[in-house]
Amino acid sequence: MKKTAIASLTLAAALTLAACSGNNAGTNNNVSPSPAGADPSPAPTENTGNGGSKLSGDVVFWSMWSDTEPQAKVIQTAVKAFETANPDVKVNVKFTGREINKLIKPALDGGEAIDIFEGDPANAISSLKDHLLKLDEYVGQPSIGMDGKTVEQSLLPSLMSWTKSLSVAAGLEEGYYALPQQPFAVLFFYNKEVFEKAGVTTPPTTWDEFMSANEKIKQSGVDPITFDDAYRDLFIGGYLSSAMGHEWVDQLVNDKTGDMWKDPIVLQFANDIVTMREKGYFSKKIAGSKYPAGQQDLVLGQSAAYLNGTWLPNEVSATAGPDFKWGAFQFPTIPNGNGKGGHKELTFGAQALMLNKKSGNKEAAMELVKYLIGKSAQEGMVQQAQAIPATVDTEWPAALAEASAAMDRAELNQPWGAGINNNADLAMSTIIPVFMELVSGKMTAEEYVAKMSAEAKKFHSAG
Repeated sequence: MKKTAIASLTLAAALTLAACSGNNAGTNNNVSPSPAGADPSPAPTENTGNGGSKLSGDVVFWSMWSDTEPQAKVIQTAVKAFETANPDVKVNVKFTGREINKLIKPALDGGEAIDIFEGDPANAISSLKDHLLKLDEYVGQPSIGMDGKTVEQSLLPSLMSWTKSLSVAAGLEEGYYALPQQPFAVLFFYNKEVFEKAGVTTPPTTWDEFMSANEKIKQSGVDPITFDDAYRDLFIGGYLSSAMGHEWVDQLVNDKTGDMWKDPIVLQFANDIVTMREKGYFSKKIAGSKYPAGQQDLVLGQSAAYLNGTWLPNEVSATAGPDFKWGAFQFPTIPNGNGKGGHKELTFGAQALMLNKKSGNKEAAMELVKYLIGKSAQEGMVQQAQAIPATVDTEWPAALAEASAAMDRAELNQPWGAGINNNADLAMSTIIPVFMELVSGKMTAEEYVAKMSAEAKKFHSAG
């Protein structure tokens, strides 16, 4: 799904929130349908915690999903449960698909009657801030089906902290302007069967362990690592941020002198990439690999690991089948860094629900939101879409079980690409293409450093 999770970068860099499966436009435009024969999730039966029977009127909800997607089916079930508990409220759901990113701002600017809408809060809180209702007075209300927890208590703390931090960055008063409902994280996803046959029984955590695992997998006859043109940036940012932290990476891509590219850690990165190439740890197809070729190689057993988002198992479920053994691990720790990176940083986020501050039915709209982020709806997302639940104490899908550890220990949220895309034009025009020259064997490590330093300086001088 490249990158429903990253709509903000799609706009900023023409990079990300357009395509989650077949349509690679930068935001995960499509999610694979539920596996054949999957039963719809049961309708929630919880009563509202806010006297729902007293609510009335209409609620208009614009969803980012298409009506054929599994997420839409879960939403429809939650809406029906809400309407059953609130018979005087009529919900009108518009399934816009990822076109919502183009449609929602003009609609809100034009005064269209929309009460609730979905999207990536990393983008929406900034671009739609004049339309957002602050939700702090609502998050202390009882949640739906979460054993007496408030709305705030029912949602993953890391996601709540992240969404709150976005308000200040957007120039708003600190608070909640979005409630997370469909989380994601970026990790290495691997074929456990391939790992086990190669004798790798524990996923690597350090670079040395990573290289050792790659060697065993290579000796077993499988290419250890793959990626394609949609996700090349993740490997660059993953390595450098693991060594130095994403704030250092941000400084690197915005250094006007180009001198930061001469830092010893960049040469170490380049040497490690050369070593991986020379040892045959990259897929033989990697130079020309076009999305979604990399993920198909993974599930077909031609490559062992692929750095991607937690939407991946759902996206390739039709090819992988129900018996595919998924594993996940965080980018390994890198030696000789500055101590600010490592596993405490993680690229994660969520799609979120937001309310229009001009809504004429705020109480009913918020009550519906509570159903959409309630226990049954989140369990439905797990069962129907293999999605991470936004609620605490909710079992993750089996395919993502190993990913939960990374989310649990995350202390700092990284941007997409761990900061390598924070200068999007430089990333697209220079960083990624030069990286691919290195991966393809067209230059030495020293030549990589020299070229990146010179090209970064030239880029900034031209700007």
